[in-house]
Amino acid sequence: MTDRKRDERISIVLKLLSQRGELQVRFLPQALGVSGATIRRDLALMEETGLVRRSYGKVTAARRGAELPASVRHSQHTEAKRRIGALTSSLIPYRPLTMALSGGTTMDFVAKSLATRSDLTVVTNGLDTAASLTARQLVHVVVTGGTARFLSNDLVGKGAEESLRSYHFDFAIIGADGISPAAGITRHSSRGADIDRVMLEQAEHKIVVADSSKLGRARHAKVADVGFVDTIVTDSHANPAVIAALRKTGVATTTVVVPPTVDDGRVRFG
Repeated sequence: MTDRKRDERISIVLKLLSQRGELQVRFLPQALGVSGATIRRDLALMEETGLVRRSYGKVTAARRGAELPASVRHSQHTEAKRRIGALTSSLIPYRPLTMALSGGTTMDFVAKSLATRSDLTVVTNGLDTAASLTARQLVHVVVTGGTARFLSNDLVGKGAEESLRSYHFDFAIIGADGISPAAGITRHSSRGADIDRVMLEQAEHKIVVADSSKLGRARHAKVADVGFVDTIVTDSHANPAVIAALRKTGVATTTVVVPPTVDDGRVRFG
């Protein structure tokens, strides 16, 4: 069984836990179409990485709102992220530009949409972002220095910050773990937030991309106030009240339509 399939199963278990709070382990093999031994290995890995707790044939979420590994997040809200990536790339003018792109799973889709451009120089701290940009061998890609964060596959620290400060960017596009009118743009990681903040500070035009599950949420590391950015791109499943509140701050909030039967974030079980 591939790592991708394992990560998809982990994503499903986490979604079920977010809906139910607790799961009976004995029901999971049939629900996921794998053996009991496979489920036990999955749950052992999840417990080891702090995602779940196991006891007496039950499993519960260990930390509500915990940061998930990038490999798991890649299988969540994929259609929304794909459409956000396509819309965001359409906002970038066709002329020679120097851009900053952060890491993250939504940013990976932005990078894939920009990979056909031959007029861009992109500086990124995201290892996955860089891989997606170089797939067509058209974009000129510069990867910052820094120390790798394994949960996010990003480079952080002073080396990354110094590299970014040596540029002036026409556009900066960053992801977010939370967006709230009151709390602003937030991240799980303070080191990741520091990098995103530098990207925005060095850019003339500032764009934030995030699927609707991030809106109305606040994580502990603040990147910037909402009013510091020019545009937020999200999807049509976003809470209308949150969108309205964001627009009142003066930021342009653009939503891309995702059909209600796609990517609704719920898993049917039992």
